[in-house]
This record gives sequence, C-alpha cells and structure tokens, in this order.
Amino acid sequence: MRHKNFVWIGIAFFSVLMLGALVWAGSSLAAGGTGPGDALPITGKLATIPAGAEVWYKFDESGNNELVTAMLDMKGQSGVLFRVYTPGSIARWIAQGGLHSVGVSSASPEYDQVWEGRFESAGTYYLALQNRSGYPIEYRLNVQGDGVKTATIATPTATPLPNPFATRVPEGTLSGGKIIFQESSGGNIYTVNADGTGLRRVTFGLDPAFSPDGSKFAFARQGPIPGLLISNTDGSNERNVAGGTQVRSPTWANENEVVYSSVARVTAGTPVCFLGRCFGGDDVTRWGLLAYDLRDDSINNVSTPPTGGTVPSANRVLNNIAFMSPELGLMLTSLGDAPMKIIDNDLTINTPSVSPDGARVTYMVRQPPSWQIVVAVWDGTNPTLLTRNDPLSFSHPDNVAPTFSPDGQEILFLSNRNGKWEFFAINADGTNERQVLKSVTDKLNIQYNYSAERVASWAK
Repeated sequence: MRHKNFVWIGIAFFSVLMLGALVWAGSSLAAGGTGPGDALPITGKLATIPAGAEVWYKFDESGNNELVTAMLDMKGQSGVLFRVYTPGSIARWIAQGGLHSVGVSSASPEYDQVWEGRFESAGTYYLALQNRSGYPIEYRLNVQGDGVKTATIATPTATPLPNPFATRVPEGTLSGGKIIFQESSGGNIYTVNADGTGLRRVTFGLDPAFSPDGSKFAFARQGPIPGLLISNTDGSNERNVAGGTQVRSPTWANENEVVYSSVARVTAGTPVCFLGRCFGGDDVTRWGLLAYDLRDDSINNVSTPPTGGTVPSANRVLNNIAFMSPELGLMLTSLGDAPMKIIDNDLTINTPSVSPDGARVTYMVRQPPSWQIVVAVWDGTNPTLLTRNDPLSFSHPDNVAPTFSPDGQEILFLSNRNGKWEFFAINADGTNERQVLKSVTDKLNIQYNYSAERVASWAK
C-alpha cells in the first residue's frame, strides 16, 4: 500500500511537470517570433530580447521603390542588430536553399541600429533581431516608408512625475554669452542670451553648432531639402552647402572648415555568384566623416576606421577631432595625416564635446540604469563622473547632450530629473551644479530622442 502511494505521488508529480511544460510551451509558441512562420507584427512597442536570442518580425510593403527605413532604439545600448529578408529570400530558404539577407543594420547618430533600402516587389518582408550580448536588452522596433502597410510608430512614453524625495539642485545662472539650441530633432532652433533673455526662433533643423567667433552656425536638416546648412546667427543668409539625406553633428574645425557625419551605402563582404546569381555581400549603411571648406565649397573625407565614425567634435587648439567609432569607441582623428587613436574603448560613450581651449572633452556615458555626464582630459585620460544616480530618487533620470562654455569652465546639459527635459549646468571641476534657463524651458517643450542629438551650442 505504501508502495502504491509512492507510485501515485510520482505519477501526480510527473503530471504536474508535464502540464507546466505544456503551459510554458504554449505560451512560448503564442509569443511567436521564432522564425518567418510566426514572425511578429511591428508595433513599435517596448519589448525585451533575451541574451543570445533571435526574434523575427514582419511587415508588408507595396513594392513602390520608395525609401524604407527600419529603426531599432535601445536607449543607447549595443549588442543587438537585425537582418532584412525579402519574400524571395524566405522562399529560397524554405526550398532548402541558403538563408541570405539583403541587408544588415548598422549604428548611426540618429538610431542605435538602422537600415535603409528600397523594394520593387510587393509582399511580406522580414527583420530578424539578434542579441549578441550576454544580457537582455529592451528595445523598440519601427519601420516607416510610403510603401509600408502594417508598421506603426510608437507613441512616446509618458515622462514620470517628479519625485518629491529626490535631491533637487538650486536654480542658477550661466557665466554669459549666447546659446543656440534645438527644441526637438528637426524642430525649431532658437537663440537665447545666457541669462534667459532675448529668446528668438532662427530656423528649424537639428544639431546646431556655433562658429568659433559666434557669428554663424552650422546645422543639419532632414527635409524638405536635406543637407548641411550654414546661417548667420540671426537666421539670415541661410544656405545649404552640402546636400544629403543623412547629415548630422556639424562641428567647426576652424572659421572656414566644418566637419560633419554623413551616411554612405557600402557592400559588406564579398558576394558569391553562381550561374549568374549572386548571394551575400550585404548592402549596409555606414556613417563616415566629411569636411566642408567654406573657401572653395570643397568636401573632403576625414579618416575613420573601415566601420566609420559619428558625432565628431573638433579640438581647434590641438587640431584633432574626437569622434565615436561604432566598434572601437572614442577616437581621435585629424584633417591631416596624423594617425587615428583610440582614447576610450567604452562603446556606450556618446556625443563627445571638446572644450574651446582644447584641454578637456565631455560626453555622456551609460551608467545603468541611466545616462550620466563625464569630463576627461582631451586625450581621454582621467575620466570623471560629474553627475550620478540619486540614491534617494524613486526614478533614475538621465543627464545628456553636454556642451562646454566659451571659456571651457562650465558644461551645459539636459536632464529630465524634474519630470521633463530642462537645462542644467555644472562647473568642469564638478562644483556648482544648478538648473539654468528655466524661463526658457517653462515656455518651450524641449524633446530629447536618445539619437545622439547635439542639442545646444554656447558662444561668447
């Protein structure tokens, strides 16, 4: 009898295990995304991809040969990429052929991963996300284009209410000069005096940057006529000096040369051809650095690694340029023949900004679960956190988009610590952190999209 009880207990235990396994399997199958057969629709909602996992998505496209852009936002994290597959790719794979993508995503200043292309045939297309990191990563995936039928763009997440227990910094002032800033990426660009007076809209676009003497500014525009533009500080004499659908992050190497990042389409890998049909050799977009010369309207390449470079910032004293390599980290290059140099291999560094006196560089860096501001010597040595997570705060606000004052002694940046994006400043030695330009941010709704925006520039 005792033996039978053990038998029944064992059967019951086994049944519970099997039931749990079936429930788990059913929920996994219901989740989908394991391959083309159960690929998920693209909704733009926040999701998490486990370490080492692959998740498939699908969208319909009309085949009108219009530009299609697939965008992956991971709030600045790295480790996930995606590949693009056509209906023909999947059909050949099902017929026991090899699985060959028509493109693979790459990092850009605007998105953590992006791919652009055009399709001439209508049908269902696929994106396969791969997490090559050792930890789960949150992401949003979107696809947009005139021919895209099923993708939807996510509504921005509401900003949390301010925490009454968080440590607040006092209001303060800036040392002087003039600020130029964007209200949002591609939105209105304003100038304002450092004391908050004289707010004036001068144009629209993104990544505004004052010239060394503050008489002009360069900026990028994505449309209706995209490119690199230069304007007088009062908004007059605006002209498009270098066309291109993807131009970002202009920086003045001197009064006559502007360095900026721009996208180019290249073929990665060598295609394999058989009987007139070629496979492989993925068509990818890569960001590189260019220099525009105001004196003769020439545009020249600036040296970067083969994987490209983004978000340049010129050191006008030492004649070098800090920039980010998507695979190597923070680097230095130049307009001349000086060799490139890695100065920090942390791939979470973003938007470096060199001080006007050439002595320091500031940048934002990922300090999980938030972004914080760092200052270092121009060559990357002695990096020091200027902002930190508040241990008394319920939330973990971000501090982003730093830029130096004209004398290199102060750093202006954005923070959402009070429930919305506002301007703050801190001395380069870490003292006197304060909220600034509150009268401006009370009037305007500043937006930050975590797409390596250079939100503001500061001149005398």
